[in-house]
Amino acid sequence: MILDGAVGTLQHVHVWGNRELRRPGYLPPAGDPPSHLHYDLWIGPSPMHPYNPGYFGGCLAWNMYWDFGSGQIGDMGSHTMDLAWYGIDATLPTTANTFGEKFNPDVTSVDMTATFEHPANNWRPPIKVTWYQGAHGGERKKMDPYGNSHGALFVGDKAKLAAGFRNHKLLPLEEGGSLDHYTPRPESEQIPRLGGFQEQWVNACKSDLKCACDFRYSGDAIEQMLLGLVAYRVGKKLEYDGKTGQVTNCDEANEFLSCKYRDGWVLNG
Repeated sequence: MILDGAVGTLQHVHVWGNRELRRPGYLPPAGDPPSHLHYDLWIGPSPMHPYNPGYFGGCLAWNMYWDFGSGQIGDMGSHTMDLAWYGIDATLPTTANTFGEKFNPDVTSVDMTATFEHPANNWRPPIKVTWYQGAHGGERKKMDPYGNSHGALFVGDKAKLAAGFRNHKLLPLEEGGSLDHYTPRPESEQIPRLGGFQEQWVNACKSDLKCACDFRYSGDAIEQMLLGLVAYRVGKKLEYDGKTGQVTNCDEANEFLSCKYRDGWVLNG
């Protein structure tokens, strides 16, 4: 639909998630880990933190802590950004600018907005992509006629396209506006459905070893999202060179693009 001009010339894509997982800080010591748990191995290359059972019970138990995960921007943010990523044919952003709640050195931000600028490609001009999470995402879901808690809105110069994981709807720019500029393709000319990711994975293993969401696709998407966290931490708009993987206007930001591993852990690659 985007390629066929459903929204006209694409200008800005808004993506949001309203999940709010609030944590005050790292958990206090709570005795020794159970015998069946190799806690040192679980901590892995991250700085050591005393055992607490509150870190266990799925990814939502640990991913909000800076030393263990990347919070919502790297969790549901990566899943929800997929709604937009396939349709905008993006690679890496040239800028990242983020604001949110007061910085907490223990846990990632819950309420946050990150805006990225992407260069033009062979079918669209430069565009902006903005991610909203927590309370910011809760406000943005009002843009969606379905009220999806996680969704995307493609805004062009002629119309808007709202999309969730199981629904989508083309909307005029203004209430009562026309959508006469767009004629949908007949079903026989539409791109075939991609199928579930499990099916794609099995088929790729049996044939050409390529999925719709390959490592380049997903790697670029999550690199964008994590760059938003770096912009949040340094508190300024970043200019990014994707070819070198370096921020060009803030040396402090580049310090967050790599990690010092705990003694005994190395990454050779």
